[in-house]
Amino acid sequence: MASHVPFLAVRPDDQFSADIKTRDFAAPVNDIATSSGSTPAMENAPVRATSASRIPAPLRYALICVLSLGLNTVAYTLTAEWAGVELAAVSRDSTEDWRVWLPVARKLVELTFAGWSGYDWKDLAGLACLSNLPFYFLLHTFYEIHLSACLTAFAIDVSSIAIPFALFRPVSHAHKSGKTANQLVAHDPYVFGMMAIFGSAIYAVTVYSSLYTWLPVYMITRFDEVRSLQGAHDASVWMLLAILLPIGWATTQFLFTPAVGQRGNPGLTDPDLHPEFAEEFNAETATLGETIAYNLGFGKQGFSKRAEVVAKRTAVLIGCSVINTVSRTVMSVAGTDVAGAAGWASVWGVAGMLTAVAYAWVGNE
Repeated sequence: MASHVPFLAVRPDDQFSADIKTRDFAAPVNDIATSSGSTPAMENAPVRATSASRIPAPLRYALICVLSLGLNTVAYTLTAEWAGVELAAVSRDSTEDWRVWLPVARKLVELTFAGWSGYDWKDLAGLACLSNLPFYFLLHTFYEIHLSACLTAFAIDVSSIAIPFALFRPVSHAHKSGKTANQLVAHDPYVFGMMAIFGSAIYAVTVYSSLYTWLPVYMITRFDEVRSLQGAHDASVWMLLAILLPIGWATTQFLFTPAVGQRGNPGLTDPDLHPEFAEEFNAETATLGETIAYNLGFGKQGFSKRAEVVAKRTAVLIGCSVINTVSRTVMSVAGTDVAGAAGWASVWGVAGMLTAVAYAWVGNE
């Protein structure tokens, strides 16, 4: 079964050549690497340690925490007179000592997970975007918080975790622009742009379907201080698609690029690369369940490398998105409870799962 990805790829140097073939990217990785002037030994050579990687891990973690908390504090202080006032209007009473320290504790948990996960700053920027945007979408749509205030706070949350890790952790192989077939596909601007729009569209349709079916009644029932449903009633798919473009960028950055661009990770791009999969699966005789299982990477051989990357990152995406949305909503917004926040977060968890399945289909996993 051929991958859908190669047909989207464009080779910048040869895009106007009449001799180019759409299946060039299905050639074995070793052949492509050799033809581009590099060898397998060069591709598998260890990355030289950077100055940041020479810093002891405990010290590096401490520096990341200090820098992240410092950036967060300074940025929110500078924007307190306009963005802070808007956000404070719907916030819980934080005069109790333990509530004052909750945001700091939540931030430290985020940084600890980020440090343990091994993700680079591009992964973490995408994950932070996916985890925080549902909270600010809630404030803008149902609590009438001005869009500029939400975007400012959203940008602070994403940058305060991305910048420290950009300084203290090298970029992974998948996020580097290289000469291997996987990297060429993953970093082609047309492919990346189409995948971003594709991801945004899935989120937009999922959110739109919820807004026009069960969600408004649920919000009135479970959220005590919702200001208005006008934003939900006025929403359209096209408007949501534009608003959720950052989500499309984030899903492509966190799911698609690592899955396609991983070192030594051709996935199921062509039967010539993985004949054992071609022999096992017969599309003409397979049932619907067998076809779905095969395309999700479930088979006698287990997960392919690419399917494993998508599956693990999907679990992380859904977990972080739901947990962060529930915790921030309950801790920050007056008149909310865990059950209500979980219902709102479930919309974004389902959207993330559907996007991951769609990306797996594009990668033919």
